Amino acid sequence: MPEESYAAIPGRITVAPEVLRDIVRQAAIQVPGVARLAEVRVGPWALSGGLRLTVVNDQVRIDLALVVRPEVPFREIAQQVQEAVARAIHDLTGLEVAAVNVLIADVEVEERGSSQASRSDERG
Repeated sequence: MPEESYAAIPGRITVAPEVLRDIVRQAAIQVPGVARLAEVRVGPWALSGGLRLTVVNDQVRIDLALVVRPEVPFREIAQQVQEAVARAIHDLTGLEVAAVNVLIADVEVEERGSSQASRSDERG
């Protein structure tokens, strides 16, 4: 019985933009030191939900804004996010990643206890 090959079947496969966004979000927040994506509008950075995707000719350009934790150097976090996001998009969709731009928009720090606040009130 001859084997059938489906590799040459004509047609187009399209991945919905929301699926790409979900892949990017999941890959980014799994990097240690990333707290969450940040909703920002800074200069050219107008990112809905903390990210913007542009797909042209099966190439994806990704802009991400992150809130990070202070325990990991920012450059290291950003590079790990770039690698994780590019790998996830390529592995899951086959699309080429042209760029992953990362903006560190904020740092998440633990709030100080109420005793700290009350001491500052006593001084004022």
